[in-house]
Amino acid sequence: MNAFLQRFIRVYQEVKWLLWPFIVIVLTVLSIRMIVTRQQAYFFINKLHTPAGDLIFPYITQLGSVSAAVLISLLLLLISKRKGAMLATAYLFTSAISFSLKALVGFPRPHRYFAAQLHDIYFVPGVAVLDNFRSFPSGHSVCAFTAATVLSYYTKNKYWSLLYLGLALLVGYSRMYMSQHFLEDVTAGASLGVFFSMVWISLFKAKTAPVSGQ
Repeated sequence: MNAFLQRFIRVYQEVKWLLWPFIVIVLTVLSIRMIVTRQQAYFFINKLHTPAGDLIFPYITQLGSVSAAVLISLLLLLISKRKGAMLATAYLFTSAISFSLKALVGFPRPHRYFAAQLHDIYFVPGVAVLDNFRSFPSGHSVCAFTAATVLSYYTKNKYWSLLYLGLALLVGYSRMYMSQHFLEDVTAGASLGVFFSMVWISLFKAKTAPVSGQ
């Protein structure tokens, strides 16, 4: 067994409390997506708006923003330089993959995709809805699940992993709630964030420390 695979297995052992519930959720989403169309999934979520959701989700979505990534990395740096560097570089690694995919795929966001049906869509008041060809994958979801994975890796009480997962799921849902992304975009972004964060942690540890502990 090569050294990278050994490190990856050790990373898996540390994040499995987050990983397995996440896998179940992704498989459930994919199963549902096989039954319903993109349009059906989008309009189902679009009909679930509430005054409370319209108020809360624009704030929750910021947990997946660049500003949040910088702030969380700086806060972690105050606790541990190595842990802060791990998170910051993990953000850069997964974001680079995300932006590359956005450029390669060039899929339209919901506002552009449903240009002829905008009268049927509910838009959250006060939210600027993006209208470009950078829908896939969801960058906010990538950032949120990158943070959730790295924090889960470092947290000694693994029950906290479920909280990190829950917050990341809310960020992903907020992107659909506010009509910025499709279900596929969020699912792909979340999966990318989790898997490539695990890859990055394995690579990072090879450069900074022996394969043992945290």
